[in-house]
Amino acid sequence: MSAAPTTLLSLGSPPRRSIRAEPGAVRPQGRPVTVVCRGPAGAEEFRLERKENRSDFQDEKAVSQIAPQQTEARFRLTALSRDAAQQYQCLYRRGDRWSEPSDALELEVTGEEVSAPPSGLPQVPGPCPQLCPPSTGSAAPS
Repeated sequence: MSAAPTTLLSLGSPPRRSIRAEPGAVRPQGRPVTVVCRGPAGAEEFRLERKENRSDFQDEKAVSQIAPQQTEARFRLTALSRDAAQQYQCLYRRGDRWSEPSDALELEVTGEEVSAPPSGLPQVPGPCPQLCPPSTGSAAPS
């Protein structure tokens, strides 16, 4: 005798709160990162906090509706230092109640401060001066 498969549907359930880093959770020292917190529609405010020190937090009331059932807030962390390498989590507020924290995001800060490309590499305009290969076969404008 075989049992019928059990399917759990969560129709109407709000999306789970989430956290992610753009462009990624591993960043060179001195570079910025944007932490994106997502929650359900109706979230009025988001909070980004350090997991190990919940009294160290930043609130954001600029909430964007990104889908019918989902909102998000963006936290820009500029010029990362070594002490920014910690675990972060997000919460959202509806009315006077805060949600439970999201899963933790481990932010890693690597290397030394990046303010100029290493010597010998050309300065390339745009978002990736340290990663873009030097152009070949084109002369520099005079």
